[in-house]
Amino acid sequence: MLGKYGPFAKEGYGATSSYLVEDNDINLLLDMGAGTLCRLQKIIDVKKIDAIFLSHLHFDHTSDLLTFRYLLECLEHSVTVYVHYEDSEWYRLLLTHPNFKVVSIDEGSEIRVGTLNLRFFFMNHTAPDYAIRIEGSKTFVYTGDTMFTPNIYKAIEGADCMLADCSKPVGFIGPHMTTDKAIEIYKKAGIRILATHLNPNYSPEDEFAPYDGIEVVDEMAVYEI
Repeated sequence: MLGKYGPFAKEGYGATSSYLVEDNDINLLLDMGAGTLCRLQKIIDVKKIDAIFLSHLHFDHTSDLLTFRYLLECLEHSVTVYVHYEDSEWYRLLLTHPNFKVVSIDEGSEIRVGTLNLRFFFMNHTAPDYAIRIEGSKTFVYTGDTMFTPNIYKAIEGADCMLADCSKPVGFIGPHMTTDKAIEIYKKAGIRILATHLNPNYSPEDEFAPYDGIEVVDEMAVYEI
């Protein structure tokens, strides 16, 4: 868990959304928010990253891609990026770079990366956001940023674990999922839920305490599925 905050990090310590998934010697980086590149380099040789998935193009999920480009230039190394195409200046600034091999994804796209199968599901956010379903030795789903949508149930069907934007308090008005929706999903689907995308001044441990299968992630912690 390289960074768990959004839309900005907690004062003094913290980073925004980014997560490294490792399975069968395949390494997938999910988003690359502010403050995560330095942490990434502590735990892996970036040349061993097989691909990057971007759930959407908000700054708190993508900003360290800009400095990552400098590192790739120094290493003379390229990396594949899976992302939904967007006709915007930010997309062009981030991704029209010779060291990124961009592959466009949409709902229904299916991609094979080594031993892993990747599928994508449209979520409900202020920017086009896609959940990724990673099918390997286990099945893992990352929602990116989203309000509750029934498409979540399609993404997690038969999955072992979901890393979800579900950490906003009940009554929150905005484009993110609230804790009661996470509890509802857990009760209905029985899936393990890792809660992320925290506001710097709020963390829902108390709300999730009665449920063994829901936990708030810690930055730089490793979770085995």
